[in-house]
Amino acid sequence: MTAIKTLLACAAIALSVAAQAQPTRQQLIEDFSGPYVGAKLGVNVSSASGAMNRPTHTTVFPGFVAGYGFNAGPVVLGAELFADLHHGSATFKDGGIDAKIGYPVGRFMPYARLGVTTDWPTPRFNYGLGVEYMFMKNASLFSEWTHDAGNAYDTHWTNNSFTIGANYRFR
Repeated sequence: MTAIKTLLACAAIALSVAAQAQPTRQQLIEDFSGPYVGAKLGVNVSSASGAMNRPTHTTVFPGFVAGYGFNAGPVVLGAELFADLHHGSATFKDGGIDAKIGYPVGRFMPYARLGVTTDWPTPRFNYGLGVEYMFMKNASLFSEWTHDAGNAYDTHWTNNSFTIGANYRFR
């Protein structure tokens, strides 16, 4: 009988420790790590000057993202692939890869991004700022601004994109 009581006491302690080790619902909601995919809608303001002139104009466009975030202490580090399908912009449609760093504050995460845009007219660096809001365990909304500029074909190209979107995290 003593052996059964000891076994039950050990099982109760083990279950109690396991329950304490599990993340709370709030921690799961506020976790910006892991793989995700998303869709976005944006406004692109672009221009080209030089041998090819396209005055500043605005194009509404859809886009897609896929990425992965890593918890690294108080920050989230990540990588993201993107496609911006702004056919009417000076640089037509863009795609590329970015590194992201964010600082979660509850359900919000302001972030900065830096990467490479890899489509016509030439590969070029891009950067931007954004904020993401985790409204469910697997779903978030984001808003961001990105900028890229480059020189090719004796022309200077400039893009500024303002987007809103939603991400789905695989957990």
